[in-house]
Amino acid sequence: MLTSLQAEIPDTSAIQLRPLSAALVDRRALFALYKLSLYEHIDQTFGWDENFQQQRFSTSYRDDDFIAITQGPLMLGYVALKDEADEIHLSLLLVQPEHRNRQIGRQVMEALLSWAARSQRSVALSCFLCNRAAMRFYERLGFGIVTKDEHFVTYRFPVS
Repeated sequence: MLTSLQAEIPDTSAIQLRPLSAALVDRRALFALYKLSLYEHIDQTFGWDENFQQQRFSTSYRDDDFIAITQGPLMLGYVALKDEADEIHLSLLLVQPEHRNRQIGRQVMEALLSWAARSQRSVALSCFLCNRAAMRFYERLGFGIVTKDEHFVTYRFPVS
């Protein structure tokens, strides 16, 4: 899976996608970026409960779901994917705060969408309704709303 996705980022880009081997996965670092990225939205929606969130993170995301986003020796962030037969589910796209707004997420998403199109699958994801910036980002990429409830909006590309 990853080799095909890696090939989608142009050679001129310094951004690379790298698999995380089980020996190299730092769950504390992954959770720290998860918390840094989503705390505001989770807290606003449900209230942040540290123990619950750590447990949920442990059980919801397997080590092999994660792909590192790197630039040379720098760890820019992570993407977590669930690769299914007819659909790729984007579980997380997390970019370190100091690297945001530099088109990194866009490059990763364009690579993911291109790879999915070649494999004739859609890409689905859910987003907190209170995360307006993320919603604008996904809509600019062409994602369409599939469902919406009081807390989340579910997107798909292409819209079916």
